[in-house]
Amino acid sequence: MIQRFAIALLMLASVPLAAAATTPDQIASAPHTYNAQRVEVTGRVMHLRVTRLRNGTAYSSFSLCATRCVRAVVAGAPAIAEGQTLTIHGTYYGWKTFGAYTVRRAIAVDAGSL
Repeated sequence: MIQRFAIALLMLASVPLAAAATTPDQIASAPHTYNAQRVEVTGRVMHLRVTRLRNGTAYSSFSLCATRCVRAVVAGAPAIAEGQTLTIHGTYYGWKTFGAYTVRRAIAVDAGSL
């Protein structure tokens, strides 16, 4: 009995938390309410930029837009195009430091969500 409970608990813990479906407009209107929250956002890709760090690692940044826009960052150079409609999953941060890099008012896109 206890073993079954433990297995069920482990299975539940392995399921990722559901992201709140939202729009770029909602996040841009009240960014503080989304800080450190998991989100699912659909919008049009604009301002796509791929940057290579000194160590050769690539990351991409872009805006996801409806009427207003919210920034998104993702490791690597995914196959996305300017003007494409895209749904992303990730965590919105008002301010987050990843090593020597700081992300401000952006969605850190989950690996594999593109």
